[in-house]
Amino acid sequence: QTQVFFTIGLAMYVSGERIKLFQIFALILAAAGLAVIIRYTDGSTTPLGLRMVMIAAMSWASANIINRHSAKIDPNLNMLGFVVWSSLFAVPILLVLSLWFEGLPAIQAGLAHMTLTTWLGVFWQTAANTLFGYAAWAWLLSRYPAATVSPMSLLVPVFGMGASALYLSEPLPAWKVIAASLILAGLALNIVWPMLQQKFKN
Repeated sequence: QTQVFFTIGLAMYVSGERIKLFQIFALILAAAGLAVIIRYTDGSTTPLGLRMVMIAAMSWASANIINRHSAKIDPNLNMLGFVVWSSLFAVPILLVLSLWFEGLPAIQAGLAHMTLTTWLGVFWQTAANTLFGYAAWAWLLSRYPAATVSPMSLLVPVFGMGASALYLSEPLPAWKVIAASLILAGLALNIVWPMLQQKFKN
């Protein structure tokens, strides 16, 4: 989720966006929540793994900026179609990586033993997560400032911790509650503060 900071930084550098003081405080709160999560990781993180995650975050942020500029070039751009066609570029790369790391026999065995639950998982990832989720994400980024939209992805670890506790019976210790509270506080400040300012002006 560090893509949030990369996205905002790139938007400031490429598009000349400006971040407001309340947004800085909101990001600090959310970052404190992420820091709590990092503090309680299991210690299996490696320097190579960390570098790869940072590269992935930068790649996501770069895609966010490309989406924004594509929509500015063509205001009538269909973001769902944009996401679908751009996703095709990932297919050959993922296929090569899958063959390299898993091998053809493992892929064939996986396809042969897919259950209804597996197919439902595939459907969720493709239809709900990728098509709807990323299309909506790209649409929002094309119309609103990066500092307003991109922090919303920080809800991912919050929902992840909540879902793991609800469906997998994983423990929900105090540090998870504190981390989630800090993230939610930062997001609330980012969204609610402009509304309060407008209300006081009126």
